[in-house]
Amino acid sequence: MSGEFGIVDVPSLRWEQPKWTQRLHRLVCGETIYATMEWPQAFRSTAVSSSREGRYTFKRGGFLHPFITVRKQEFEMDLAKLSLEWKGNGELVFTNAQRFTFTREGLARFDYHVSDNHGEHLFSLKKGMSAIKHSGEVHITPAGMSHKEIALLINLAWYLAVMVTEDAATASSSAAVVS
Repeated sequence: MSGEFGIVDVPSLRWEQPKWTQRLHRLVCGETIYATMEWPQAFRSTAVSSSREGRYTFKRGGFLHPFITVRKQEFEMDLAKLSLEWKGNGELVFTNAQRFTFTREGLARFDYHVSDNHGEHLFSLKKGMSAIKHSGEVHITPAGMSHKEIALLINLAWYLAVMVTEDAATASSSAAVVS
């Protein structure tokens, strides 16, 4: 890929949504853009993530057993699948059997901690509490800084946090209409 993105080489990054009217998000530190994520079709769950490590698509599925699939954009086969439980915790399993754990911090927040299959904490994501304009902080541990999949994992955690936030906003507005 061209040099438009930086390699993740800083321990603290920020997700921002420049315009609340567009579903385009950027992972930044200072003036450097490390990754972007956009939803090409309004009201759809498929997102495209771009970073120096490549372009991936994320798509959620399932109702009683929710999951998110991860694909390299140019391929039709799933690269990994994040299976979620009702609390929002999940396990990401790659086709090569590599595993990661996504742990949600409480039911009222949309913050996540991501660990590898040995229980080593890689990074945490703290999402700002707004359903209109999304923002969040990413803090990467030394173990995460050296992990080759860190950009993909950070992008997937952000996708998960945004989708859960939007689902909660939709559910609360639907509940308000019903009552």
